[in-house]
Amino acid sequence: MAEYQLTATDNMVIRTEDGACIPNNPANRDWVEYQEWLGEGGVPDPYVEPEPVPPQPTPEQVVLYDHENRIREQEGAPPLSLDDFITHMNAPLETKADASVNTKSKRKRNRED
Repeated sequence: MAEYQLTATDNMVIRTEDGACIPNNPANRDWVEYQEWLGEGGVPDPYVEPEPVPPQPTPEQVVLYDHENRIREQEGAPPLSLDDFITHMNAPLETKADASVNTKSKRKRNRED
């Protein structure tokens, strides 16, 4: 592990010893020390992109999810997982329209039976 680590931009580096963010400013004493360290042959650790944070459902999505599964339970349909429901909610409108037509026709057939 090097003494410094690069960031996503050239505007700063991170000092690994204490996690300090050092801005790219020649008037900053820490930046001057970093430049001297580079001049002496120091090689900073590369930038490591952080793990993406999985999206969290909004309160509205949770309410709609619960409502959808209550309807599905009354109709005898299997419940959706939250991931499947959110995927469906985020699908393009034409995909939702196709699914909606299929669901409506199934509901109509269930009522006729």
